[in-house]
Parts: sequence; C-alpha cells; structure tokens
Amino acid sequence: MSDREIVPRETLVRQGMHGFAGVGGGVLLLVLRGLARIGGGFSPVGLIVGTALTFVSLGAAAKDPADRDAGMIGGAAGVATMVASLPIVGGLASALMWLSGIGLLITGGISLYRFHKGLKARG
Repeated sequence: MSDREIVPRETLVRQGMHGFAGVGGGVLLLVLRGLARIGGGFSPVGLIVGTALTFVSLGAAAKDPADRDAGMIGGAAGVATMVASLPIVGGLASALMWLSGIGLLITGGISLYRFHKGLKARG
C-alpha cells in the first residue's frame, strides 16, 4: 500500500476499533494480572475481583445477545484472574495472562498504526 492510496471508510473503522479494543484489553489484562499477584501466592483481592468480573460479564452476556462475545471474553478474563490468584497454578496462569496482555498490546498497536496511516492518506 502506497502512502497516497485511499483506504475505504469501513476498513478504517474496523482498524480503529480493533486497535483501541486491543490496546484497552491488553492494559486491562495486565492490570488484572497485577491484582492477582498482590500478596504473593494467594491473593484474596484477585479472587474477589476475578469473581466479580466473571459474574458481571456473564450476566451481561446472558441479558443481551449483542453483548455475548464481550461478556464471554470478560468472563474468561475473570476466571483467569481467579486462577492466577491461587498458589499452585497461579504462576502458569499469570504467565499466560502476561503473554496475552502483551500480545493484545502489540496487535492493537499495529491496528492503530494502520488506522493512523490510513487517516493520513485520506487527508
């Protein structure tokens, strides 16, 4: 793609949404990982936050079909936070949360870069 190629509006909207969702999701996952690791091996804070996130997310997914995907993803993040708060398997879950968070930040950043590049070509 050259610098002067006009990117379709739908593509720009999709890239922008994917970018912001990826970066936001990555930051949130890293924050949840940090909460799960408070207190060393066992984290009551991580268990409480993970349980609350799971129930709220799955409740939202059950109410509205449009929120189903986001609710399921939020529920999975809540379960991962709860597991990362436990002493035996918490280290593995915490490492997976870190890798996922960094991966989301990278892919979101790439989408935002493409979005910015496409906006620049239009103006």
